[in-house]
Amino acid sequence: MSQKYDYSLGAKEVQETILILNLSVAQIDLSITEGDNSVNTLIDSFTYMSQHIEQIQSTSLNLIETAEQASEELSNHHSVLLSEAGELSSKMQQAIIAFQFYDKLSQRLSHVSHGLSGLAEIVSHEMRVKSPEEWDAFKQSVRKGTTMREEEELFELIFDNHVPAEEAIEIMKDRIRQRMHDEEEEEEEIEFF
Repeated sequence: MSQKYDYSLGAKEVQETILILNLSVAQIDLSITEGDNSVNTLIDSFTYMSQHIEQIQSTSLNLIETAEQASEELSNHHSVLLSEAGELSSKMQQAIIAFQFYDKLSQRLSHVSHGLSGLAEIVSHEMRVKSPEEWDAFKQSVRKGTTMREEEELFELIFDNHVPAEEAIEIMKDRIRQRMHDEEEEEEEIEFF
């Protein structure tokens, strides 16, 4: 004899779901705020250091140009200064690119927070939760909030093509890896004169 289970949510379960959704939204928003503050400080620091490296490079060039009789030792110091400043500048550019990836992460988390808030709003009203029009409007709102290519593609995979989430994540990981590989190849093809 098989048992039949009732999977519908009662008022208490809906209320608990809403609380968990609201907690998730609050945690995401707080994480974004804390992360933004830290990253903004780091970006300012790196920008400041980058400007000073440029000044060091410029001063070193001026030093060598203004020396009436540039000795070999002065020339060696100049080369070392330029080399070190160039290395630092390169590392700072890599760090700034990493911060830009954090910015994308922050945007994605903000979109997730918006989606969770909207979901909690629909689920909290008995009439809205049963309305197909409300769900369609909510889905369109989430879709409009996708500002990055990867978000739109993920939305299409899951909502339009009904690909399971785990499979959609793997598809997107493969696409991102391929795009990064393609970008690296493009950079290698650039010729410097």
